[in-house]
Amino acid sequence: MEGKVGEGKKSLILVVDDSKYMRFKLRQVLESDGYKVVDAENGAQALSVFRLERPEIVLMDCMMPVMDGFTACTRLQELPGGDRVPVIMITKLEDDKDVDMAFKAGATDYITKPIHWAVLRHRVRRMLHARQAETSLEQSEAFNRTLIDHALDGIITINTDGVIQSFNPASERIFGYSCGDVLGQDINLLMPEFYIDYDTCLSGGQIAGEHQRAGAIREISGRRKDGSAVTIELTISEFYFDEQQLYTVILRDISERKRSEEALRESEERHRTLTENTYDLISEIDSNERYLYLSPNYRDVLGYEPGELIGRKVVDLIYPEDCPAVKASFRRVFEHKAIEQVIYRFIHKSGELRWFESTGKTYQTVTGESRVVFVSRDITERQRYEETIRHQAFHDALTGLPNRMLFKDRLTLEIAHAKRNKQMLAVLFLDLDRFKLVNDTLGHGLGDQLLKIIARRLVGYVREDDTVARLGGDEFTVLLPEILQVENAAKVARKILRAVREPVRIDVHELYISTSIGIALYPSDGEDAESLLKNADTAMYRAKENGKNNYQLYTPAMNAKAFERLAIENGLRRALDRNEFVVYYQPKVNINTGKIIGMEALVRWEVPERGLIPPGDFIPLAEDTGLIVPIGEWVLRTACAQNKAWQDAGYPPLRVAVNLSARQFQLQNLVEVVSRVLEETGLEPCWLELEITESVAMQNAEYTVKMLYELKDMGIQLAIDDFGTGYSSLNYLKRFPISKLKIDKSFVREIGTDQDNEAIASTVIVLGQSLKLGVVAEGVETEEQYDFLKQHQCDEMQGYLFGKPVPPEKFEEMIRRESAG
Repeated sequence: MEGKVGEGKKSLILVVDDSKYMRFKLRQVLESDGYKVVDAENGAQALSVFRLERPEIVLMDCMMPVMDGFTACTRLQELPGGDRVPVIMITKLEDDKDVDMAFKAGATDYITKPIHWAVLRHRVRRMLHARQAETSLEQSEAFNRTLIDHALDGIITINTDGVIQSFNPASERIFGYSCGDVLGQDINLLMPEFYIDYDTCLSGGQIAGEHQRAGAIREISGRRKDGSAVTIELTISEFYFDEQQLYTVILRDISERKRSEEALRESEERHRTLTENTYDLISEIDSNERYLYLSPNYRDVLGYEPGELIGRKVVDLIYPEDCPAVKASFRRVFEHKAIEQVIYRFIHKSGELRWFESTGKTYQTVTGESRVVFVSRDITERQRYEETIRHQAFHDALTGLPNRMLFKDRLTLEIAHAKRNKQMLAVLFLDLDRFKLVNDTLGHGLGDQLLKIIARRLVGYVREDDTVARLGGDEFTVLLPEILQVENAAKVARKILRAVREPVRIDVHELYISTSIGIALYPSDGEDAESLLKNADTAMYRAKENGKNNYQLYTPAMNAKAFERLAIENGLRRALDRNEFVVYYQPKVNINTGKIIGMEALVRWEVPERGLIPPGDFIPLAEDTGLIVPIGEWVLRTACAQNKAWQDAGYPPLRVAVNLSARQFQLQNLVEVVSRVLEETGLEPCWLELEITESVAMQNAEYTVKMLYELKDMGIQLAIDDFGTGYSSLNYLKRFPISKLKIDKSFVREIGTDQDNEAIASTVIVLGQSLKLGVVAEGVETEEQYDFLKQHQCDEMQGYLFGKPVPPEKFEEMIRRESAG
């Protein structure tokens, strides 16, 4: 969201309204957008809060006791900084007179009640951005003034007549004049040569016989206040201020530099030649490749005093592997008298290897001897940096493992090797199960730590010649070259499954995660890198479909399944727009009376050309792709609207239960979504029941407690679904503000055949009674199951014994018959 605060300081907003509800509602909306909010209940209190808190924007109700909004807005303008803070007036009045009063009081904008929240959000964002831009501009102008005043270079502004308009402190130091001495004076006072052909200079014309464009660097003679000469290097640039054409002259005193250059030109010929080619280490070498001269900084860079190396051969101090390249470079320089560059490793006096880049050029002495001047630079750090860059290009930044590019390169090489030697190799494609839930629940920082731990485990369970890579996200690949049989790859996969399943402790969290693995073999499943990766990926998806935490070997039939999955995914993305989803309702009955007391809303996907697609075929895919979020909101809205319609039709009110997926429950705006749906459909919150699974509730128990209390405060009933299939802490279960526990159908199904599951079912009932919670059994299909649950005083049941999930019109027939009876 654009106005939402991600990082840095939150914008502070002052809300002023005598209505406690409006202050609460405004705070709720603004804080959900990431702002910090303070409030006041009248104008007088608002002025006090403003003095203390200094908000960036004020939302002010017009009509309030003690002091109304118009008076408070007027007084606000008189406070220090108050005239620069935007004020939005909030009023029920809409005629021009009241709007004029708001603006005359100093308001920036207004908004009417009832408030259109989207409009309010837009106006708050717009005004904050405008205020921040204004502040930024003021800071920029102050920075520019400071920069000019403290610049080392002289900065002079002149107009088109050459009259000085500004003169910074550095200019004062260069010329000895104060700013007051020269303002309004001609630039000719400081630089007599500047005025030669001044007009054409600024338009790109001629100065002192040379063509110089405005903005080009050139030298010119200046005159100080004491009459002494100064050599100036300057540039000229044009700009406009208040439609006036002006020029900025940036200048630097280079008198000392010019004197140094003159002294340098008078130095010996050898040093002149050397300085023409280098700015680092300088050495002179004869035709026998022996040192004749070394600059003093050899001592600092390589640890040798120059005298220690005079007469020694250059190659004696070069890393042996690099000597052939250096010798060849010497030969080319002497033979062709050309500039030659060579990179090599020099042995420091301490024995350390240092990388050097040297450029050589020949010259002839007065006696006709050939000499080479070498200019050398220590590039060790650059080499290390380039090596780091090369490593980063082929390795994953988080785990340090090879990335997709390096993995494919190694796979291609191993395929070529396997082809020559008629060998097999295997590619394992891994995807961590439910990793996105860890990221969404506990944050990306903890998710990154988990990925690094898993990466280390994978490396520890393969051979030294195998390659483990991270392709991105929670996807890893393993290359197993030179395997003798399929069982070798399967054995590694089993080891990896066990290794990943081991608990991971990060800070206070103990995480349990698993992985799904697909295996493709060369040459049977592909003869190139792309085919093997694609087929291993396909096999991995089959492992996901088989319940996760397993491995699957690729078979050609999987491609058909993959295409089917892709077709379902593509259809799923368009299903909402095409109105292909329908909501079925399954009755929930009282165990003692047998009467319908509620229903569960269950989504179905009806494709015109295929009919109903089972939920098991598209719900997991919707979870993986994130489409479950819009689908879940649609189901919630549809179920609430239908329940309200049945109530309006005169049927006895029933509570509708809607299941929340893991992704929906982790949404930061879930409460806002549910609140909006209830408001739009008109359904009272007490007739809505939201269900979350036990595993979702325990993913982040502290978050679950907070979220459930917010939903309960709205009046919504809450239930834990599939209870008994996950791991619940009774401590947290007591803290959850839930109304019901739902016994998972896997335990109900075995009643009469499995004593352990009977014990679990009866234990859940006792637990619910102890915690004063209702208990619902789902999946009840037989009289034996019904009798057992009734005997143990279960509260509610649902299942085929009482009715299958049916379309709304058929469910309406059921409640009509029951009402009539």
